[in-house]
Amino acid sequence: MNHSIIYLLPDGEEIDISKIKSIGTLKSVRSKDFASLGYWYFTIFFKDETSKEIQEGYFYSDWSKVKIELQMIRDEIIQLFNNFKSV
Repeated sequence: MNHSIIYLLPDGEEIDISKIKSIGTLKSVRSKDFASLGYWYFTIFFKDETSKEIQEGYFYSDWSKVKIELQMIRDEIIQLFNNFKSV
């Protein structure tokens, strides 16, 4: 029986926790574009060798807020992933 747990990202995209192989660390990238300062991201690696980058851009004023939001999403996915592995 194939159980899957779906995590819904803020943009509405679905991530199937049962297909995750590993989850990368949260990183920040500086932008060369003046429209935004950069973005925070982490990568989810799937068992089928594909990957998905979850990212959120930021400006000077919301740098830490975006980091905290993305860290919470990453933590939730990791918790679900660890719970799924232990079943």
